Amino acid sequence: MSWTTSEIIKKHLFDLDQQPSEYNDVEVKLNSYGVGYTPHRGLVSSSEKVKRLVSMTPTEQSGVTLSGETWIQLSYDKLLPDRIVVAYDKGLSTVYQLDKDYAFDPSGGRVRRIDGGSIANGSSVEILYHRYEVLTEDTDYTIDYDIGKLTMKSGGSLEPDTTIRVDYQTSAASGADQLISEAITEAEDKILSNLKDEYNGSSTDQGIKTGATELTLAVICRGLASRALSDGLTSAENRSRGWRDLAQQYELAAWHTLRPFLKSPQMIQGLKKSNQSWEWS
Repeated sequence: MSWTTSEIIKKHLFDLDQQPSEYNDVEVKLNSYGVGYTPHRGLVSSSEKVKRLVSMTPTEQSGVTLSGETWIQLSYDKLLPDRIVVAYDKGLSTVYQLDKDYAFDPSGGRVRRIDGGSIANGSSVEILYHRYEVLTEDTDYTIDYDIGKLTMKSGGSLEPDTTIRVDYQTSAASGADQLISEAITEAEDKILSNLKDEYNGSSTDQGIKTGATELTLAVICRGLASRALSDGLTSAENRSRGWRDLAQQYELAAWHTLRPFLKSPQMIQGLKKSNQSWEWS
């Protein structure tokens, strides 16, 4: 029995969630074996940028003149966004505020003053920043996108017991890989147990296939609703509610599509009433 497939389900999920969630500078601690995990699963393949600090000591650049709001190129690019200090002098007697007194482009290695801030036009400032290097997959590390596992490669730039930073994306389609097989089994078991006697697991009616796809998507959307709550984003609750709503819609559509093949089509009415009164809290 196989009324739907993983490929069909993934196509629907790509259509549902084309905008991935992006995470930047996530700290990942490698253990004594050189293995670490991102806090999210289901990373989009090849979306990662793995970064290692060049030095624990900040790079110091003196006498940087900031005029108007012109971007000034520093000596290096690839700088950590939360590891910069712009000060009046080497003694750090006055430390300026990011996004109030000055703007910073960490990937490009640029700074500029902001009009109305505390940095006088044409002033020279002291800047301290931390540099990173981007590591190479299969040379410095390997990655398991499904579970967010990073493993250092022998002979590469990584060492055990160190902390790296990782940029990456997650999406519903990539994150659902681990759910799809179980969801198909759950959905098809439910359908099989309610089929009329003239139908069975070998039936090839298109209505059963469509209903199986819709019911599988309902199961997966419920799983993605739970996953969304763990994202840690301000939009997590709204995202979760959106997946819950989709789960309702797919489940209702599934049972209506399957109505001609079921022993007890009246179960749809009970399901519909229950879904109409359901509220997220």
